[in-house]
Amino acid sequence: MNTSTKTFIITVAMAVAALLITCSASTADAQSTNSLGFAAGGTYGLGLSYSHDTPTWGVQLTALPLWDSEEGGRVFGGVNVKRNFHENGKVGLYGSFGIAGGFWRENEFDCDWDNVAQKDNCREFVDEGWGVVTGPGVGMQVIFWDNMLFRFELPIAMRYSSDGTYGLSPIPNTALMYRW
Repeated sequence: MNTSTKTFIITVAMAVAALLITCSASTADAQSTNSLGFAAGGTYGLGLSYSHDTPTWGVQLTALPLWDSEEGGRVFGGVNVKRNFHENGKVGLYGSFGIAGGFWRENEFDCDWDNVAQKDNCREFVDEGWGVVTGPGVGMQVIFWDNMLFRFELPIAMRYSSDGTYGLSPIPNTALMYRW
């Protein structure tokens, strides 16, 4: 694992820990709900998602590891903290701040058969990198069928990746979850 990858992993871990500590300190005595489902988006990450919400604050964690020791894969994750502006039991508006990232590695082999030596001449090509997306957003959640929750959010996402590309763009977040 190279230095930039280690730095990325440490930075994401520290950001997640800081957000969780901040959110848990402010929600100690409030009535809360939990949700489990799927999420995708710029600052949500991609994958299975868990959300813990109070009437004022909430935190959502999302992760999806797809990894194979021979072919590589992708690992996605994110944490999103939200502050509720208004909720009436069916629809809610909120502001949020999230950070999401991903790491990927793809191993490909290019082989040519050597008729003289009667063997494969194989070369391995490795493509690996990482990316981070972070930023504030505004969203809306809708509760339907008593326990189902749909969230749509539009953050202003700051992007940066290991190949040096960066930018600022609105990358939508969505989530479909079961709430209890």
